[in-house]
Amino acid sequence: MGFARPHWLLFCLMLALTPLAPASGQFGSLFGTSSKVPTIKVEELSKLLEQQQQAEEKAKQEGQPVPEPNFVVVDVRSEPEVNVSVIPGAITKKAYEENRDDYAGRVVIPYCTIGGRSGRYAQQLADSDVPVKNFKGSILEWVNHQLPLVTLEGKPTNRVHIYSDRYKIPEKYEAVTK
Repeated sequence: MGFARPHWLLFCLMLALTPLAPASGQFGSLFGTSSKVPTIKVEELSKLLEQQQQAEEKAKQEGQPVPEPNFVVVDVRSEPEVNVSVIPGAITKKAYEENRDDYAGRVVIPYCTIGGRSGRYAQQLADSDVPVKNFKGSILEWVNHQLPLVTLEGKPTNRVHIYSDRYKIPEKYEAVTK
């Protein structure tokens, strides 16, 4: 028994000094998302939104109907969060759910603050056979790339809801925690 005690103490010391993985990594699909939901990176999403904006501007200049995108960006955050800002072109989860048939066949790209809530929603959509890609880095990844934000009315803003000061954002943005 005397031999086992030092090993136990060494194990406890190593465990205490080992950095923990994020909760989703520790608990896997119990609290996080399943690996079967594809993700989209900030560069891909930014490019999709830019291409759609260019197509809309071109159609307007030529007097043509505005083309419908083959995707829809859905902000799954709470009402107080989306009232601060959203990614340009995004709609709220409530708006998506109320008009789901209008978006049939489009790839749904949900996002939240860091990707947990959007991952769970993406999994629900995938389980219902809705084409979906989770924006895993979500709005914090978006602002870390210093991309634009807008209000729900479409007006530019640099305000972003971050819940807590533990999240660091570039200086050009105003952090909102309440």
